[in-house]
Amino acid sequence: MAIERYLHDLLIEHDCVVVPDFGGFLTHYRPARLDLQRRLVHPPSKDLSFNRKLVRQDGLLEDLVMRREGTDFNTAKARVEEERRRWWRQLEQDGRLELQRVGTFFRDAEGNLQFEPDRRVNFLKDAFGLRSVEAVPVPITVVPAPSAVPAAEKEPVGEGRNRAWYLAAAAMAAIAVTAATWYVIGLSPKAGPVAESFDLFRGTDLARYRMPEAPAMAMAPWDALVWSPPNDGQGVQQLPIAGPDAPLVAVNLGQAPSKAVPESTAVATPSPSARFHIIGGCFLEKENADRFVAELQAKGFAAALIDRKGGLYRVAYGSYPQRAMALEALAAVRKEIAPEAWLLAK
Repeated sequence: MAIERYLHDLLIEHDCVVVPDFGGFLTHYRPARLDLQRRLVHPPSKDLSFNRKLVRQDGLLEDLVMRREGTDFNTAKARVEEERRRWWRQLEQDGRLELQRVGTFFRDAEGNLQFEPDRRVNFLKDAFGLRSVEAVPVPITVVPAPSAVPAAEKEPVGEGRNRAWYLAAAAMAAIAVTAATWYVIGLSPKAGPVAESFDLFRGTDLARYRMPEAPAMAMAPWDALVWSPPNDGQGVQQLPIAGPDAPLVAVNLGQAPSKAVPESTAVATPSPSARFHIIGGCFLEKENADRFVAELQAKGFAAALIDRKGGLYRVAYGSYPQRAMALEALAAVRKEIAPEAWLLAK
């Protein structure tokens, strides 16, 4: 039971955890999604899968057992080996193995090993505490189109024309009366001043407000010889800003410009606790290094791109937290696959 809990905790922190001689567990990011069938909105998560070919130990599980239980490496390795054998026995007897908060293993009709992850567990740390919520559809209000006016309510054609003529005649009469009124007012001598002020057909100039001009002020000439900042000064200094006879004033002249630090070209290692790496190749082009990593992972190695040193990308068969574990894996790699492999300690 403890090993299953350790495996769950490691899958939250890492994207790949290998159980020696059993297989590797891989996590893949999955964005938030809408479940139309169940009408739910699921938060972002990490999907869990299992690869039977990843059997080379990466040391993560043994290292966590050492730190949690306070044992040495050999004891932790024996604990993991004992749990692995128990898993295989249960699969052979029952045909089914359930790892709590991880998933379930079972045999299909052809005897192949299958894995079904626990969908209730979210291994994405950034989505901790988020649960699926109900997707409530938003109702769409449809505005009905205006209905056609019944034929009985339509106005007769003859009455509409007569009403239009009446309205036009009334407008013309109103315009004529208004023009005659202004003509009479313009000819009347008593209403001369009044007619002039209300003449709508003449242009009038609006009065504009002018801001009074302020008297010019004479500026005292600036004496450049009183004080000027030093060219090579920095930090806070006491300087005679107001003149040689005035008291000194504290002035911050700033700091000297720092030298530019070149950006690092290092590549992140698979795990901070993995300090020992079995290097299998160094490549000038990153594409060749990525292709070599994919080939090693297909063969069952927990390979990774370690860093870039001297212009070369270094690829490791695996990374280990303990020197003894790394030396044991290095001997196996040299004997079976790559005699030129070497150990890198960082």
